[in-house]
Amino acid sequence: MKSTQLAVLLMAMVIALVSIAEAKATQTVRFGRKLSGKSTWFNGHDLKAVACYGDLEGNSHVNAGDSWMIGAVHMGHYKGGEKTACFECAKITAGKRSIVVRIIDDCAGCAPNQIDLTAAAFKKLAPLGQGVVKTTYEFVRCPSRGNMKWPKSPKPKSH
Repeated sequence: MKSTQLAVLLMAMVIALVSIAEAKATQTVRFGRKLSGKSTWFNGHDLKAVACYGDLEGNSHVNAGDSWMIGAVHMGHYKGGEKTACFECAKITAGKRSIVVRIIDDCAGCAPNQIDLTAAAFKKLAPLGQGVVKTTYEFVRCPSRGNMKWPKSPKPKSH
């Protein structure tokens, strides 16, 4: 009996792994198109070694700060390579409040149309205690740095 249960459990795990491996990228970085989604927030150890700088620029030591206006998406959801969304900017709106963030990290647990924000960015849309907020978002040209907080290099992509 125990070996049958183990076999069933192993088969379920194999099926789950195959479905994850076969998942296809469905998102595109497309300017001027608003999408519905949700935003969540992250902090602490999740701010260390942000993916876009480490994987693309060889700067695995770049750690983000809670005060930075940045976001993370699940890079595997994006067509054109896992790093397609890196260094792009997104305007995120919740009700009458909007912010612009720069995507510089991967959120492996994020669903399609989900952007994980730093605490500072999330607080501009909703109280942290809310945890999740329904949003619309669109990719936009990155603004000049001004009061935006993120590392200076590399320069934002131009479109």
